Amino acid sequence: MRSSSVPLRALSIVCALGLAPVMVGQRGPSDYGAAHRLPAHLPPEIWAWSPGRDLSDSFKKSLDLIAAHTNFGLLSTAMRAPDHEIAEPETHDHLKRVVEYAHQRGLRVALDLDIRLALGTFLKRFPDEQQWMLRIRSFPLPVQRAEIASRELRDHMGQYLLLDGRLMGVYRVSRKREAAGSLQELKEGFRILEQSKARVAIEVPPGALQGEGELVLAAAFCYRYPDIFSPAVLQFQRELYEKYRDVPLDGVMKDEWGFPPVYTQGGREGDFWFSKTMAAEYAKAGGGDLLRDCVLMAQGAGGSYEQRIAAVNRYMRLILERNAKIERAFYDDVKQIFGPQAFLVVHATWGFMPIGDAFKNGYVWWWAPRDYGQTDEFWPLPIRTSLAKKMGGPVWYNQFYHRDVEPYYREVWRDAAAGGRVNFLPYPRELWRDRTLMRAESRIRLLNYVSRTPLDCPVAVVFGHAAALNWVGPHFGDLGVDFAEQLWKLGSRADVIPSTEVESGALKISEDGWVSYGAQRYRALVFLNPEYEPDATFDFLRRAAASKTMLFLRGRRNFSFDGRPADNPRVPGASVDPSPERVAQFLYNWHSPREWPADLAWLTDGTCILARGARNPAGDPIDESFYCGPTKVSVKAVGVFAIKLSPSGELESLAGSEIKQVEAGKFRLELSEPADLALWRGDDGALHGVLQDPSQPSEALLALTKDWKQLLDAPPPGQ
Repeated sequence: MRSSSVPLRALSIVCALGLAPVMVGQRGPSDYGAAHRLPAHLPPEIWAWSPGRDLSDSFKKSLDLIAAHTNFGLLSTAMRAPDHEIAEPETHDHLKRVVEYAHQRGLRVALDLDIRLALGTFLKRFPDEQQWMLRIRSFPLPVQRAEIASRELRDHMGQYLLLDGRLMGVYRVSRKREAAGSLQELKEGFRILEQSKARVAIEVPPGALQGEGELVLAAAFCYRYPDIFSPAVLQFQRELYEKYRDVPLDGVMKDEWGFPPVYTQGGREGDFWFSKTMAAEYAKAGGGDLLRDCVLMAQGAGGSYEQRIAAVNRYMRLILERNAKIERAFYDDVKQIFGPQAFLVVHATWGFMPIGDAFKNGYVWWWAPRDYGQTDEFWPLPIRTSLAKKMGGPVWYNQFYHRDVEPYYREVWRDAAAGGRVNFLPYPRELWRDRTLMRAESRIRLLNYVSRTPLDCPVAVVFGHAAALNWVGPHFGDLGVDFAEQLWKLGSRADVIPSTEVESGALKISEDGWVSYGAQRYRALVFLNPEYEPDATFDFLRRAAASKTMLFLRGRRNFSFDGRPADNPRVPGASVDPSPERVAQFLYNWHSPREWPADLAWLTDGTCILARGARNPAGDPIDESFYCGPTKVSVKAVGVFAIKLSPSGELESLAGSEIKQVEAGKFRLELSEPADLALWRGDDGALHGVLQDPSQPSEALLALTKDWKQLLDAPPPGQ
């Protein structure tokens, strides 16, 4: 998903709102655009923005435009300028001015303080703590010359310069039947031709290596990138945050963290992350010599099949755990330094999925804490909704960008219907000028007033995490997404969850007897690919089978995590080898179906939501009758409508755009002029409302409550 679009990400941030300035009226800094923006306690509307690549005040023109002519309240802000690293005092002072000016304009800022924006500073301080890539390739015998070229690595954060290259080892693999797969390290019989950052090459004299087999060459290349396993990473990361303690930040960014990007199949093709600190951690985890084990993992030589399984499991688990530790430190340090209200953006997902993400961070997404679940681009919906349950926020965010405006139309409505919101990364310069898209966004944001919990997804699709990371086994890259997405197509929403969430305790059996994950209680749990799972996972599955949740189990365990042959424990009560159709049928049989719109969604607290923009991207008409719980609801509105009712039919909350009429239990509302509004019952038991309109509330609205606040749409340029 990303390989063809990496350059767009860098361009999109720099180009955001790069328009001619528009004169705005004189206002005090505290109320500048405040009537356009959601209150700070609600999930914000997010716009990705950059102050540019220089230290001038040109950023003010762009901020003036955002403040005056958009509703967005939080800017996910990155200054990706190699000539101005964020560790430099001049850059710090400039970004402080940016944040202070944004505050004057009523805007909040979550600033990118990633250590990848200070690579030169890190190199100067820790020259021996850089990241290496080990590349292993085989050459059929006889061979006279063998070489491995380095690979340039770059992504949206920039290019990671090559610094060095060196020969790590030369081996001979025998293919004779009596010694097949044996590995012999060669200390002589070859000559080194080149060791550079471009390539490593050796020459083998004629007749030096005879017989069947291969020559295996191992070369390592050093990049200007922090060694992920170096203790200096956590130290340096914290120091950067401390440098900005005096800046009144509203949040901090960490975007697609992990090892440098891998656009190959990583270890499956013989490319491994490597460093002396990683080798030490690998040994502590029970492994042998990491270099030799990488040859085993890549070539299957020098050990048994079982030893190869164990080596891959151990190596990939280290990648997962180390990146999770760095992500947790990011969360904890930011909250400690900038306050518990600091907003952490954006996502740990990358996008070269599933292969690239495996080697970048071990599918760390669920172990990378945020206050809201966050993904990007065209990430699968079942992962987005799952992350919402893990992180605990009432909505999830997907950072989206495209060359054209039309895909944004589809994205905003698709996300809203699934409990999500768009973090707008504007590649087209005219994006914010598009009043159709901005009208759609202004409708959808009304849902933020009444969305208290995430989307209800009655099925948990749990995938074996170790199995998905092990390229030697049959389930590499299988995250259960295909199974879950088929359930969505059948009308049964599902979350995708890794089996390591059993280990973490996040996926558990609640006190009321349901398998649960955050706010979600599951009617069904589908467990896929238990290969390499520990006995504790099967203990959990047995308890799940005895719970109120229906358990479906597909696959078996043949090997333990450490590669030993293992039995496949029985799970009494589990239904085996399910299909998505079978699980969907179970859910259909479980309840008494009523007539309701196919796109009706529920939040876990019972709030019912409709979000429609398929025909008119600004919002489709809604003229529906449906049941929300036991209560029949009839509504006429446009684009969005949400309602929550008590068991007795009393209104708890309501939101919608161009609402004309609502009938629900004891509640009646009919308006002569359609209105954008949100209405909710506070802790005091009384109704409170917000009206997205410059006019005063009508008599019909005042009859519901006298407590109405006003929310405005930002005017387009020229107004």
